[in-house]
Amino acid sequence: MVAGMDLVESLRLFHAVAVERSFTRGAERCGQPQPVASRRVAALEERLGTTLLVRTSRRVELSAEGERLLPLAQELLARADRIDHLFERSEPGLVLAVPVGLSARSRAAIRRGLPGRSVTFAEDEPAARVAALSAGTAQLGLRAVAPDEAEIRVPLGVGHDDHGPAARFFLEQLRRSMRERDLPPRAVHVLAEDDVPAVRDRLREACFAAGLRADQVVVGTSADEAWTRVHERGDAVLAAAGEAEREGVAWAALGGLALSRGYRLDGDGELAADERAALLSRLAGGLGGDLP
Repeated sequence: MVAGMDLVESLRLFHAVAVERSFTRGAERCGQPQPVASRRVAALEERLGTTLLVRTSRRVELSAEGERLLPLAQELLARADRIDHLFERSEPGLVLAVPVGLSARSRAAIRRGLPGRSVTFAEDEPAARVAALSAGTAQLGLRAVAPDEAEIRVPLGVGHDDHGPAARFFLEQLRRSMRERDLPPRAVHVLAEDDVPAVRDRLREACFAAGLRADQVVVGTSADEAWTRVHERGDAVLAAAGEAEREGVAWAALGGLALSRGYRLDGDGELAADERAALLSRLAGGLGGDLP
């Protein structure tokens, strides 16, 4: 039975393992030995009476029940972290709303660069980050914006499973051959992080120009389902290079189309000019991007 504070810590380990897709990396992220992480997650699964994580020889996947639990765990952990720091005086808390996948190295560098503050990272999709800033549950956060308005730009290409990855992926490669005509059309998936007009609409226009069907650009698929379809159907996912690497698929820039993910740092968290500049640089590096 997992009870009290053990439940919060077990959910923290579950969340870390789910994000990292690895018990080893998830345990390191929480500063715990790997066997402890395995035991805590197993105890959580026993308490809930279901399987949350599916262990394979190469990686860890979320079960359907794990997918349902993950957003609730993220919400609970964010609130628990705020409670932990609610009455601190000597080390004021700073909740930073960031995209999922910010590297552990970057998080550590950000905390080192803001001594005297307790920095908590709230990883979530763009709409949830905006909501956290509006509600005041995060003091600073990265908003998704058009690249020409951005303080951070992350180059985008496609994650795909074609043999012999090349430097460029052309949208025409999504066409099925005649011998594959009975299979579903290959699609390119736009994840929530890139569901902004400056990216989504330009990709659609390029697909139409390439003679692809309207249903070959899919918006709103969950990240796990989109990456699964890369392997299942030969689909592609619009993504940053680091995301494709984490999913174990090839990545290539789009031929004839330069797209990038744009972020702006917003919120009412007070930072000195040099602190803000350093924070932007570390966020950019941790997301695989750069400063314009």
